[in-house]
Amino acid sequence: MITYENKPFYTIFEINDYIKTLFDNTLTLNNVGLIGEVSNFRGANRSGHLYFSLKDEKSIISCVLFKYDAMKLNFSFKDGDMILVIGNISSYIANGTYQLIIKKVIPYGEGNILLKREQLKEKLYKEGLFDISKKKQIPYFPKKISIICGENSAAERDFSFNIKRRNPLVEVNFIYSKVQGNEALDDLLNALNKASNDDSDLIILGRGGGAKEDLMVFDEEQLVRKVASLNKPIISAIGHEINLSLVDLASDVHVSTPTAACERAVVNIEDIIKELYFIKSNIYKSLINKIDNYEKKIMELKNIPALKSYSSYLFEIEKQLGNLSSLINSSINKIIDINNNKINNLKLRLSVLDINNLLNKGYSLVYKGNKLIKDISSLSLDDEIIIKTGNGKIVARITDLKKE
Repeated sequence: MITYENKPFYTIFEINDYIKTLFDNTLTLNNVGLIGEVSNFRGANRSGHLYFSLKDEKSIISCVLFKYDAMKLNFSFKDGDMILVIGNISSYIANGTYQLIIKKVIPYGEGNILLKREQLKEKLYKEGLFDISKKKQIPYFPKKISIICGENSAAERDFSFNIKRRNPLVEVNFIYSKVQGNEALDDLLNALNKASNDDSDLIILGRGGGAKEDLMVFDEEQLVRKVASLNKPIISAIGHEINLSLVDLASDVHVSTPTAACERAVVNIEDIIKELYFIKSNIYKSLINKIDNYEKKIMELKNIPALKSYSSYLFEIEKQLGNLSSLINSSINKIIDINNNKINNLKLRLSVLDINNLLNKGYSLVYKGNKLIKDISSLSLDDEIIIKTGNGKIVARITDLKKE
């Protein structure tokens, strides 16, 4: 460093390096979001980097999107397009200029929606709608579940199949609603009102995923507030794999699929039966151990010289314990027989409800596409149908229809 009259003189590099350090260490300039109009767009250079400017009515800033981040783009933009960008503002030491190093680009329309969603999320978060302390406990053995989903949807089929598979004794009440589109909000609010006023123990709100625009209704403030205010526990299964909807955050439990919702809501009846067997075995072992311990203590007492004169008295006690042991064994066997009868009845009910047993007896199921045919009026001449039997399926075409 050169000094003159006690004043330091720096090199150009030292000053530019110092300025870059100031930029890089200023939090306000890191991970900053900007909105503006694209100008001076020159496309990718030989290295694959994109250089352009962003401007508004009063100012302009130079931007660069390096190759690695440019490869993540799923849309293109040009001069005149409005975009939202996120990045870091830094200085280029070689020429002392500064620029925005962009990490992410969002189309204006989508970005505007995301911005409003984040603002609503922050507002509801501050109000406490998403607090874990306010989450209601999901019942371990719900007797009746109200399920809100689209009619004849894949979600409905998943719910119906998986709940019956896990525990056919659980009653299911389907409440149908539109789950996307302009009418979905009112439909969902009405469905939630019905579910909150019926005799169910649990509510499940579900659909089979979908595109972002199809799921926008689940970020509506009115629906989120309704879910948070329910007097019953609710599981949401809307299908967001990455970004949770606001309804997911407001629900008591959220899962990604209808199948996962069934697994969370309904205990597998086979697991219950196994647990009963385990408890029964533990009770039996505990009683046997206690009897053995008492018998050992009696034997020890009988061998004490001072107590041998009381042998007849001890014999009587031993006899009474023997009678007690027989009584306990008899009671245990009776309990075991009762539980075995209950378990056999449950297994019988399960086998009756198994559709495969019906098919193997000679019954058949008729499908048109993926839809089970329950009424002949839903068929037309020349329709292709699938007839499912116990050991396969038959593909046929309708040549005649006769309604009885």
